[in-house]
Amino acid sequence: MYFLTEIKVSDFSDAGAVAAQGRFKVVSPCADAKRRDSAKVFEAVKGLQGNDQRQALLGLKMLLKLAQLGKPFNQLVDKKTVHEAFDSFYCDVTKKNETVWRYRHGDIRILFYYAADKVVLLTHTLPKRTDKLSAKDINQAKQAVVDFLTASRTAAGLQWIE
Repeated sequence: MYFLTEIKVSDFSDAGAVAAQGRFKVVSPCADAKRRDSAKVFEAVKGLQGNDQRQALLGLKMLLKLAQLGKPFNQLVDKKTVHEAFDSFYCDVTKKNETVWRYRHGDIRILFYYAADKVVLLTHTLPKRTDKLSAKDINQAKQAVVDFLTASRTAAGLQWIE
């Protein structure tokens, strides 16, 4: 079973924030079927230290604000902020090349995948101080996409946690 939750603007700011119609829905896999706070993105941010943690929270908040506008992020910000994270890869699930994107906020990189129906899957959040992503980070992002696509095509499917 694959558990998923929407990451909302209200997770980071005013609890009264209303989700915009036509927005991109930013989502994260969850480790626990009963706990929304087990979202992997939350766990990744908790694992960061000091300024990295603060920058990751600010980066996620900004990404969510961009998502509210309902346009692909690379149409809203410059190429240094959002671009393909690495070369597209062939996915056995979809039988086509898939692309993982990168959003930069300071030294933090948030990797994500544009899925169907205006869903943006957060695949990885990490501090990055070198020019290239490591093979481990690339493989982790690819695997997150494959796991999501596999689950979305199975009978059990995706289970949403509210």
